[in-house]
Amino acid sequence: MQNNDVEIIHRILDGNDGAFAELVNKYQRSVHALVWRKIEDFHIAEELTQDIFLKVYHKLNTLKKPHCFASWLYVIASRRCTAWLRKKRMSTQPIEDSTDSESGKSKYSKYVTEENERTAIEAQREVVRKLLAKLPESERTVITLRYFSDMSSAEIGAFLGVSANTVRSRLRRARNRLQKEETMIREALEHFQISPNLTDNIMQEIFQTKQVAPTSGKPLIPWGVAASSIILIILMLGASSQFFVRFQKPYNLDALTEMRVELIDTPIVLDLESKLDTPSQLENVNPSENNTFNQQHNNVSELVTDAQSGETDKDHTQWKLPKEAKARFGKGGINVIQYSPDGTQLAVGTNIGIWLYDMETGEEKSLFMGGCRSLAFSPDGRFLANGGGYSDVQKVELWEIATGRKVSLADAYDTASVLRFSSDGKTVVSVSGPGDSIINLDVESGLAFARPFKNNPFGVFKRGYEVYTITHGKVAIGKTDGKIQLWDTTTHKALSTLRGHTDLPLQPQDKSSLHRQTVKPNRKKQILALAFSPDGTRLASGSKDKTVRLWDLTSEDEWITLQKHSGWINALAFSPDGATLASGSADTTVQLWDTATGKPLPTLTGHINGITTLAFSPDGSTLASGSADGTIRFWNTGNGDPLPDRITEHTQLVKAATFFLDRESEVTSNKNPLLASAAFNGVITFWDVNTLQKSTIQATGHRDWFPSLAFSPDGTKLVSVGAKGTPVSWQPDHLIRLTDVKTGREMASLQYFSGADNLTFSPDGKTLAFSGIAEIGLWNTETGNEHTIPLADLKAGMPHSIPTVSALAFSPDGRWLISGAVGGKIQMWDVPTGEDLVVFAALTEQENLRGISALAFSPDRTLLAVGTHNHIHLWEIEPSNKLLSIHTVHKRGRKSFYGNPDPLVFSPDGTILVNGLNHGAIQLWDVPTGSQIAVLDGHTQKVETITFSPDNQTLVTTSTDGTILLWDLDSL
Repeated sequence: MQNNDVEIIHRILDGNDGAFAELVNKYQRSVHALVWRKIEDFHIAEELTQDIFLKVYHKLNTLKKPHCFASWLYVIASRRCTAWLRKKRMSTQPIEDSTDSESGKSKYSKYVTEENERTAIEAQREVVRKLLAKLPESERTVITLRYFSDMSSAEIGAFLGVSANTVRSRLRRARNRLQKEETMIREALEHFQISPNLTDNIMQEIFQTKQVAPTSGKPLIPWGVAASSIILIILMLGASSQFFVRFQKPYNLDALTEMRVELIDTPIVLDLESKLDTPSQLENVNPSENNTFNQQHNNVSELVTDAQSGETDKDHTQWKLPKEAKARFGKGGINVIQYSPDGTQLAVGTNIGIWLYDMETGEEKSLFMGGCRSLAFSPDGRFLANGGGYSDVQKVELWEIATGRKVSLADAYDTASVLRFSSDGKTVVSVSGPGDSIINLDVESGLAFARPFKNNPFGVFKRGYEVYTITHGKVAIGKTDGKIQLWDTTTHKALSTLRGHTDLPLQPQDKSSLHRQTVKPNRKKQILALAFSPDGTRLASGSKDKTVRLWDLTSEDEWITLQKHSGWINALAFSPDGATLASGSADTTVQLWDTATGKPLPTLTGHINGITTLAFSPDGSTLASGSADGTIRFWNTGNGDPLPDRITEHTQLVKAATFFLDRESEVTSNKNPLLASAAFNGVITFWDVNTLQKSTIQATGHRDWFPSLAFSPDGTKLVSVGAKGTPVSWQPDHLIRLTDVKTGREMASLQYFSGADNLTFSPDGKTLAFSGIAEIGLWNTETGNEHTIPLADLKAGMPHSIPTVSALAFSPDGRWLISGAVGGKIQMWDVPTGEDLVVFAALTEQENLRGISALAFSPDRTLLAVGTHNHIHLWEIEPSNKLLSIHTVHKRGRKSFYGNPDPLVFSPDGTILVNGLNHGAIQLWDVPTGSQIAVLDGHTQKVETITFSPDNQTLVTTSTDGTILLWDLDSL
């Protein structure tokens, strides 16, 4: 289709104006459908369609990429609709004169007939309009183009600038939402007809307003004026290419002023090695009358363009999906946030990537994939550096924000614990992930130079135990013992050591064991947060001792102790002028401090979980706080008042998920499934799989930390083991709580002092099995009855090794319960009697040491799958014969990942076995042969839950990275 367009355009530009009728005939229904959908008036849409094609004709000689004509046409049409809606210009149809010879009676009869026909058609259009109004904007567009214009998915994709797969996905969602009305809408749209004279009218207008061809000569005076103007601008603004990059704005259909649709080459922009992946990506265009700088390519019309994946979609659940996935719920846990230098954007680094938000609207602008625990904007706001996540595969990445493309780095190096751009933006200075070297990255060449720390008195740093911050010329490293080491980033030598954080008093039980203190050092003074003041003269440090120290680096023996939090200090940030310090704590509060006096300023409350990151806006008037509760809140730093929250759907540690099949509600059918998920903080979220809408409920009772969660098979009940304190230092509250998922209210609780774990529901959802110390507990959640299955006789004396259950699974009929122990023992029990039935053969010595990670019965209960270290073993239950073993080591790139396959589930028909891995991969195996069917790579951290949809067409997985992925089984 694009090649044909190119040939036609060349003919038109060569002087064959009649060839333009071919383009009109080809695209008139598509343009009319788009305009009709936007302005909701069928007749006015025809007028605007005519105007659009006239504008296209006159601007055709400015099109630099004829193969992108469809996307260019879409941009012009969208702009015309925006202008019309803004001006509220309503055109009226001219009244045609009747012939004088026509009698009054025939006139009236004809009028009545035409009026009845018009009324019927308009009524039908109104019904269709109201039905289409049920759909989101993107789905309404594709279904109108599909049925009214009879376009294929590929043609719609070329017109909208998205992939055909995205179009098919939107069509599928639209049809699911419309259900019974879809057939009626299709038939109605197919019968709607636009004026047969539209092409003739357009061509007549073209011939009447024949475009004047430019003369071969080039007038001297206008060119001289233009040249002098350019020179004047350069002299006024400076000739740096950096400014021109900021001045040259991408095309934006959301601008409030009319913009010329002209595409020009921009050789001033730095030619990076990597190229855009998007074939239909628009080139930069001339600045319009709108003087809003730093607008992104991502803002094309009301859609969001994903330059990396080549998709244009306002629905962020579709961004950067693996090819087998249908949608993503949740945006990943919040690790770090930072404002752009001009304050118009906020970057949120998560476990799956960096989300870029518009601070005026709160809308998502871009997603740069790759786990992120540190990030930095370049001083001019052009580049965004990602220090990488916690995975060994992730490397430091550099992105050009406007185009969404990744800059090619000649030297790939390890993750960066902290990074910072130099003041001129030419270099990125970072501390490597393990914390053993300082790395300088040249932005233009992509070359990196690493130098290790010299004379490191602490030896090799251990990843995850240190915290870092960096400023111009210095880097600070906080240690587990409360010390802070300062290093020079130029000489790579140690400068000094700061000591001040002291130990908290030991608990009574700790004082009784000197051996415990020697073997396991007390880390209650561990440094958790560091921040340099903007001028680099002061350093703030936060610790497990619940205090903040403010160090004067010009006189390191002097510091101020700030103490008002009741929990660990997890985050610190200085205001741009250095006058205010913000500290965030595990106690869910943010405290503002006067850095000159050390006096506390307003205390900011509102989060329900601990603070993970803080960032001041460039003008210092706003503070953004990220929390483990998945929210980012904004505060007025002057008075501490909260500002409107704009950023949502971030989630950390999704512990469990299943489909909600409440028999008392209307959401039990496969056509409208609801997915229920529960995060570690007790928030229950409902996701509509068709509409992608969500709602949340906060579970009552404990809400600080859920070490273990499990849904009943129908999703109506949630069982949890609660805790008090922070995720690292939690203490069990000795209660197993049963929660009504629909309301979030507690239904019942069971007091249990042995530390319940491995919560597992029976298939009917009535009985809960869980592991304790040397026993398995069974609790009937309806009657309240409970009993235990002892694993060892503790009364006869403490056994040499207390048996510890690591996995539990019910048989499909609920009669059997199978347990796997840390020592490798696999035992099957009779649930009603507690009698031991079968002990399966021992595993290898290494597997015994690692223990059992997961267990699963086949749907017909004839097979048992056992997950151990790097293996899945498949057993025939009667007799207990081992059938085969599956090696689960997974390679991602050049690295091999080892670990326990967990969780582990059979498909509903028993033919496929699915397991998750610690680094986020999901493996599918053919049960009869043990051969691998597929590997699904989408999560970046441990897989927590695997479940099938009620219709068995979708696989749902959750992860500690804070996301839920929906996989299309038909695409595997």
